[in-house]
Amino acid sequence: MSEWVLDQSWGLPVLLAFLVIVFVFESRKAFKAYKEKRRFELGWSLLFALVALLAMIVLVAY
Repeated sequence: MSEWVLDQSWGLPVLLAFLVIVFVFESRKAFKAYKEKRRFELGWSLLFALVALLAMIVLVAY
């Protein structure tokens, strides 16, 4: 399934756009959690933001 999506002309841009949205959303959530001193939510938001960022780098590099 994933190979089929990436083989489509729209596959990579759509996937990258989704990852950018996830990265921005989670980064904003992490910043808000940091300001409100909620460490558990901060940790999970940072984790998801980093995973999205790494996925974008891997997709663009390969």
